Order: sequence, then C-alpha cells, then structure tokens
Amino acid sequence: MKYMLDTNICIYAIKGGDPHLDQRLDKCETGDLVMSAITLGELETGFAKSRAPDAARQQAAAIFQAVSVAPFDEAAARAFGQVQSAAPAKRGAYDRQIAAHAISLGLPVVTNNERDFEGIPGLNVENWTTSTTTDRGADAQGNQASERPDP
Repeated sequence: MKYMLDTNICIYAIKGGDPHLDQRLDKCETGDLVMSAITLGELETGFAKSRAPDAARQQAAAIFQAVSVAPFDEAAARAFGQVQSAAPAKRGAYDRQIAAHAISLGLPVVTNNERDFEGIPGLNVENWTTSTTTDRGADAQGNQASERPDP
C-alpha cells in the first residue's frame, strides 16, 4: 500500500528517534512512500531558514532517497477546490493542499498532527507515532471513521 507523508512526519523521520514511526517506516517497501510537492516546498523553506541549510539538506538525504515526490497536478488542484470548500477555515492552506493531493491519488496521509486533517471528506489519516492508527478523515456524509490497531 502507498502512503503520503505529511511534512511533520518527514521532519520526525529526518530527526529520528521515534520508535513507532521507525518501525512503520521499516515495514514499507520501495515505492510505498510519497510526499507531495507541497511537502517538499515546506521542507525546503525550513532548510533555507536553517542556520546551516546545506547541513539540514544533508541530514534529510535519506528521506529523499526513500520517498518519491508526487507533483501537484490538475487532479490535485481540482480536489483542492473541493477540500477548500468543505474543510473548516482553521486549517492551514498547506494542510488543505496536502489533503487534496492525497485524495486525488487515493492515498492516506501519515501525520502526527491528526487534528489538522479532521473532517475532510474522503481523506484517510494515519498517525505512525502512536501504537494505534486513527482514521481521522470523514466520508462524503461527514461520518468519522473509528480507531483501529496498527496492522
């Protein structure tokens, strides 16, 4: 199965030290993980603002080898229009874009900030930093999914 990694999960993976996340990432096969071009942009912003941008990019090299970057295409842009109209206003634009991108590709989003993605119709959300995985997305009728144990 494929998964789209949210920016904060990429940061956790870069920094290391989360046993639940490390275990889940180790279970993934080549090609299972993608990040949105939006996530790449957020990471690049962080690198540019870093005191040592080259060192920050070097620290992230392993994740860029393991995770492919999905271009934000027309389907993602169209899904963004739907998410933008349905998502609560409190959400950040980047989170809505990442959610829309995941929806357009039919992928769950892996994040540690589950609340950022709550209630977005058609989006499945997983948190790999805990021992349980919670589907925080909602179906087309706005019904929330329930918690389930990690596979």
